[in-house]
Amino acid sequence: MTLLSETVQYAISGITAGSIYAVIGICWSVVYLITKVLNFTTGEFVMLGGMLTWAFHSMGFGLLPSVLFAVTCTIAISMLLERLVIRPIRFPTEMTYMMLTIASASVIKGLVLLQWGSESRRIEPFFGTAVIHVLGAGVTPQVLCVVAMMALITLGLHLFLNHTLFGTALRASAINQTGAKLVGIDIGRFRLFCFGLAGGLGAVTGIVTAPITFTGYEIGLLTGLKGLVAAIAGGWSMTGTVAAALALGLLEGFGAGFVSSGLKDVFALLVMILFLILQTISLPGMRRR
Repeated sequence: MTLLSETVQYAISGITAGSIYAVIGICWSVVYLITKVLNFTTGEFVMLGGMLTWAFHSMGFGLLPSVLFAVTCTIAISMLLERLVIRPIRFPTEMTYMMLTIASASVIKGLVLLQWGSESRRIEPFFGTAVIHVLGAGVTPQVLCVVAMMALITLGLHLFLNHTLFGTALRASAINQTGAKLVGIDIGRFRLFCFGLAGGLGAVTGIVTAPITFTGYEIGLLTGLKGLVAAIAGGWSMTGTVAAALALGLLEGFGAGFVSSGLKDVFALLVMILFLILQTISLPGMRRR
């Protein structure tokens, strides 16, 4: 391959990874903004989407019914998490929520390991395996499906949040929960909805990416952390999260290609550490203004 084709190939890989991190980052954001919960089960929703689709498909169901069952089950699990684990806490703190969701993620991972073992699983590509050549680089239809998923989810959420009454009320609740309660908005209902939405989006992400990256009980933690990096760096906004995720994906793609593939997963965590350090350093100066 020429330098140009290698560069294009790494860029495609980075955009694909960034699209995945963008949707996962949005999952973190929709829960955190309304509940102030750092939901560490987010990565497990992604894992459940892929694993449950594989499980239903291996039981003899068609691919489409398997996808629908997997998304429905993941949404149900995420809503049960809110009802049975998050909501009963009487005097919650962010640390309490964090520990509860970390424990819940471990339980989900353990149950999947017990049921289906530690082997990686793969779902058949949705649109075949033909390779499209672009400037000497190869692109599969599944990669285009991942990028299209990110674009459609981002556009759909933008229209929902800005052009529907429910979405407007949701944004108002994220900005000022006390004011939202005073005008009669049911915050508890929105909390449940946000957990369900995060579960559904996470499951869809896991399903669409499983034909490319495979799936297994262990993928949730690192995948979820990369989405968290995008959400934090993007300021918890949807546009910022998408931009940060694509930048992170490109950094990974070019870093793995031109530096070392063994350091691919290090880049995201290094970005998070540097971002948090720089943010902390800037706070005193911000207070003096």
